[in-house]
Order: sequence, then structure tokens, then C-alpha cells
Amino acid sequence: MTPLAISPPRSTPEPDISSIPQDAATIPNSAAPQAVTVCIYVNKQANMGPYLERKKVQQLPDHFGPERPSMVLQQAVQACIDCAHQQKTVFSLVKQGYGGEMVSVSASFDGKQHLLSLPVVNSIGYVLRFLKKLCRSLLCDNLFSNQPFPQYSSTSGNPTQYENGRLESGGF
Repeated sequence: MTPLAISPPRSTPEPDISSIPQDAATIPNSAAPQAVTVCIYVNKQANMGPYLERKKVQQLPDHFGPERPSMVLQQAVQACIDCAHQQKTVFSLVKQGYGGEMVSVSASFDGKQHLLSLPVVNSIGYVLRFLKKLCRSLLCDNLFSNQPFPQYSSTSGNPTQYENGRLESGGF
């Protein structure tokens, strides 16, 4: 039996389009997709309600983002879980009525690591609505905003505002 010769796979070469002139009608410069980013600020002076531990909230960064909306949502929700007096309670509040896929948050309780999927979102409005509902469930007022919160120390100046993709609504 003679071994079969292995020939390289045949593929159709891509046509060379380097010599074709491209103008704005063919590929406009604005056709490149702009990534939507969001920045959510943390109000460390907010009423934390019965579920969040003030000392832990004080250790959070001043903001999440600017980043893709899904990442900011994941970071903010994970922060709420991490700042909980009891992760199990906050985790169950997130779980109720919310669902989705791909972006996960986790909590440790009952000797186990628990994962929960959050929706993958590209809408700044959705992030704000989701966090507003979560804050209502946590009974904490004005914890997150799309605007910087004034700093409550005498040494801080005006906080730098995030300009690109900044939203107009206030805190929640």
C-alpha cells in the first residue's frame, strides 16, 4: 500500500484591493464603531441601608469606568455584594427579578462560592435602571450616579468630570 501524498489545502486567495481608491462613499471615516463607555460614581456618604457595610463602601474606588456598560454593571453589582454585611442576603436581592448571561458576579456563603449571571448590556440607560432597582432593593439612597459626587474632605478640590459618554440624570 502506497502512502497518500498530503497536498496543502487549497484556499481561494483574497483579492488585492489596495489599488482600488476608497472614498467617503465607499467607507466613511465614521463607519468605525465607537465603543460606548459609561462611568458610574460611588457616593461614599450615602445612606447605606441595612445591607451594606459603610467601612467597606468607603474602601471602594470613587468610580467604576469609564468602561463598557457590561463591565461597569458587573463591577458595581460585585461591589455591592462585596460590601454586604451578609453576602447571601445581597446576592439573593440581586438574583430576584434579574437575569441574563455572560457577565458574572460571585459571593461566598454557606461554605461555597456562588455565581450569578448578569445581562450583557451596551446601553448606559440599562445600567442606570438596573443599579437604581438594586439600590431600591438594598434600601440605600443615592449610592451610584453618572455624575461625580462632591468630596467631603477639606483637602479635595473639584472632582474631575467624565466628559465622553457622560449622562445627564442625577444620583440614585
